[in-house]
Amino acid sequence: MFKISSHTYKTIVFLALLIFPILTYGQILDTEIPNVISDSIKKNKIKVIPLTHIIEGIEITNKELKSIQKKINKDTKITEIDSLFPFYEEFLKIQKEEVDKFLKADPNREKIDNLIIKWDGYSEYLEIWQTEINDFQERNSRLYETIEPSETIWNLTYDNALEENAPPEILNNIVAIRDSVVKLKDIILKNNNDFLSMEARINVELNEIDEVIEELTSLKDSDVYNLFNQRLTPVWTTSFSNIWEHSGTNNIDTVKMSTLGNFDFVKTLKRSLPLFLIFVALITLLVLYLKKAFETYPFTEENADLQHAKSTLTEHYLATIFFLVFLLARFYFVPAPKLFLDILTLFSLFSAIALVKPLMYKRFKKLIYFAIFFYVFDSIKTYVWFNAEQYRLYTFIEAILVIVVVFSFTHPYRETLKMKMEIFGKFLLRFTPLIYVLCGASILANILGYINLTDLSLKISTRSGVFIILFYALLIISNSLFLSIIHRHFSVQSSFDPDHKLQTEKKVLKFNRVTVIIIWSLVFLKMIDQLAPILTFFTDTSSEPYKFGNLTFTLNEVVSFLLVLFISFALTRIVSFLINDGQGILRVFKFPKGIPAAISLVIRYLIIAFGIILALSSLGIDLSKFNLMAGALGLGIGFGLQTVISNFVSGLILVFERPILQGDTVEVDNLLGTVNRIGVRSSSITTFEGAEVIVPNNNLISNDLINWTLSNNTKRVEILVGTSYSSDPNLVLKILYEAASNYEDTLKNPPPQALFVDFGDNSLNFTLRFWVHYELWLQAKSDVSIEVYNQFKDAGIEIPFPQRDLHIKNIPEIVSNYKTPPPHDPPESETNMDDTEIPKVVIPIEHRDPGHDLEVEEKESEANENQEPNNDNQETQ
Repeated sequence: MFKISSHTYKTIVFLALLIFPILTYGQILDTEIPNVISDSIKKNKIKVIPLTHIIEGIEITNKELKSIQKKINKDTKITEIDSLFPFYEEFLKIQKEEVDKFLKADPNREKIDNLIIKWDGYSEYLEIWQTEINDFQERNSRLYETIEPSETIWNLTYDNALEENAPPEILNNIVAIRDSVVKLKDIILKNNNDFLSMEARINVELNEIDEVIEELTSLKDSDVYNLFNQRLTPVWTTSFSNIWEHSGTNNIDTVKMSTLGNFDFVKTLKRSLPLFLIFVALITLLVLYLKKAFETYPFTEENADLQHAKSTLTEHYLATIFFLVFLLARFYFVPAPKLFLDILTLFSLFSAIALVKPLMYKRFKKLIYFAIFFYVFDSIKTYVWFNAEQYRLYTFIEAILVIVVVFSFTHPYRETLKMKMEIFGKFLLRFTPLIYVLCGASILANILGYINLTDLSLKISTRSGVFIILFYALLIISNSLFLSIIHRHFSVQSSFDPDHKLQTEKKVLKFNRVTVIIIWSLVFLKMIDQLAPILTFFTDTSSEPYKFGNLTFTLNEVVSFLLVLFISFALTRIVSFLINDGQGILRVFKFPKGIPAAISLVIRYLIIAFGIILALSSLGIDLSKFNLMAGALGLGIGFGLQTVISNFVSGLILVFERPILQGDTVEVDNLLGTVNRIGVRSSSITTFEGAEVIVPNNNLISNDLINWTLSNNTKRVEILVGTSYSSDPNLVLKILYEAASNYEDTLKNPPPQALFVDFGDNSLNFTLRFWVHYELWLQAKSDVSIEVYNQFKDAGIEIPFPQRDLHIKNIPEIVSNYKTPPPHDPPESETNMDDTEIPKVVIPIEHRDPGHDLEVEEKESEANENQEPNNDNQETQ
């Protein structure tokens, strides 16, 4: 049985009361107008409308037809597409002619990339139109299916009305409504035909755009743009007489070519801008919320990386917001004109200055501005056309400037290496000779005419620094965000292990570094145009089928299978970390204790279940083939895995019914400890001796279970004490009550109780009862007992202990341990002892075991009774 809280019960009752009238109204409506047009359409059955309900049926059909007519009349988007498409066709025709001129001008690879991006934008714009047309077409098809049975229904109804001699007015109304249905069906069919025609024309343009993109891609991958293709003659055979003349491509305006189609992009931007602004607002709120974590909860970690991550949010939160917004825009508005994307990258760099500059060595702080300068300087080649001589001079100047700047910051190089810097700074500094090599190769290739090698060398030299700045800023921000989440997660807990928190933070920082390095590597490969060939190689290799028996698979499917499983289990770990009992992100909802743990468990099980299904699907396995196996598995479970399934179901009961919760102190099977984990099959209980015991869930359900902290974590402590008969009971009760009341951990409600119990054999017996939190009861009992002892000692109240007289016989060894009276002390009695006399020896209580006094005396007595007297050999002891 699941426990339903009063709040949940009231919610269910409210929803039932809310839904019941609606369902009741629908039943009444169906009862009042049976077999009308709407009921026939819903059930997909053709039924004749009786004469008694024809008027109601006509009214309902009229309402439906008017509603459908309004939906059809709102096709303003389709009208706009239909009016703009002829102009767009003409526009694309002009652009194709411009592409032919562009290709004849011998552009570099960057200009070809820009043109490919622009034509990708054209393709996406047409695909948006195509998607909208498909949506309207599918909607019209659904509307057509809705009213299609109406014509048959009203034809049958008309024939039935003729047979029953219905009035002419009724017959005319039936004919009119039938004609309206037929007319609306014809309109829908005509609209769908128009949609199909328009979609076909768009598809033709999309195919032509794909051909242009394929032509540009083939040109970029051709031998003309091979690194070791000598596109220009050596410099000593070149005449620089026309270096100041205008480029021979007067008819090509590269800036225009790069921004052409911006009108389409602006329209697309307007459509996607509201969602982007929502993302911006969410980013802003998230950064401010995580920043508040460091302000609310003190951060005392001494690790330098952790302190840098903290200062990013507390001191540079505005730069963090701007950087994330510009970076999001850079990848959100894709495809977009290259100029627009480069501007967003430039804004991201300016935002990264405030994040990266404080972590740079003082000598290299200005280097970040030179990196931005060289990024702009190298990008100009993408938008400005040069003739061959101008281009060679421009790249030569660029290479010389890079060498001069790098030399000025690192000279003398050996002494610079000895500077005390962080590991990452030293790592970058060791790559300085590589920049000299790249720039030298660029100059040499420029002289020999290998201009493609010149472009690639300069791109690596100038843009690698920019990417390092961007990704280093991204690493800093991701570290700060994740660190804030972890810091808040642990700080809201009543107690946590600082070492565990520190290890978690270090693991997250390490994971961020690895992730950023992988992304940087992919971006770098894309920058040098090597990502696509590598991906093509791996795609071709992984798609090669392998066959083992009747099983056929590819490496791509195996990798997908493992990747899906890894992501699924990683998500479960994240959910388990973020959603835990009362301390996770669900604490704002103030759920009862145990509800967040149940939600976390359900989410994790769903993720694992869907992950396994998706992983099997990625292998191409038809899950329907497992029906027979599932039946056999169910039979096997019924016979062989009863205990496992019993424990599994018991685990679900523990999670949802919540008789025990994580952190509770429970007692089961003479086992007392704290619940550490509630798992699928078993739960873990940590005893107070330090042992971790694995208990099957079925034992926790079927056996008697004592939960000391289920509804509350309080426990009553009872201290029994006795005083001598000479003590004042009123004073004793006062001392006991004050000792418990003055203790700092004693709960005020219920109040302590000091009670007189009874008159004992040798003491007045009292009991002291007071309530504390369960985890403190043992220490509280000790502290209060010591306080009672101290108060009794100060008040002169004696705590008696039992004294007994022991009569024993034949104890020479024991007697020898005690001192005999001195010889000059005569005995009190000179009377000779006979056989019946036994000397009386009193042993102090501290030298004997009180628990065995009576037992010794009884055993000695029994021995004397069983022994026959021997008068001849009696001696007096």
